[in-house]
Amino acid sequence: MKTLNLSWGDRPIRLETEGTRTFLRLGAELRVDVTDASLDQLDRLADVAADLADVRRDRIRAARVADEVAAEDGFRFVGVPYQHGTEAA
Repeated sequence: MKTLNLSWGDRPIRLETEGTRTFLRLGAELRVDVTDASLDQLDRLADVAADLADVRRDRIRAARVADEVAAEDGFRFVGVPYQHGTEAA
C-alpha cells in the first residue's frame, strides 16, 4: 500500500493506494474510494469540504461573540467538556 500524506489544517488527510484502487482517508474511521470518481464528483467533494469548513468557522465565531457579550455583561460561561462517542462519560 502506498500512502501520500496531505494536510488540511491541523488534521492530516491521507491519499492511499492499494493496487489500482485510490482512497481518501479521513481520520482513523473513514476511508472513501475515489478510484472511479469523475472530475465533477471530486470538485463537488471539494465544495462540500469548503462548506463544512465555513460552518465550523461560523460556529467558532458565534461562540466567541457569545463569550464577548457575556464578558461585557460581567458573566463568564464555564462549560462542561462534551465528548462524542459511546465512551463519553
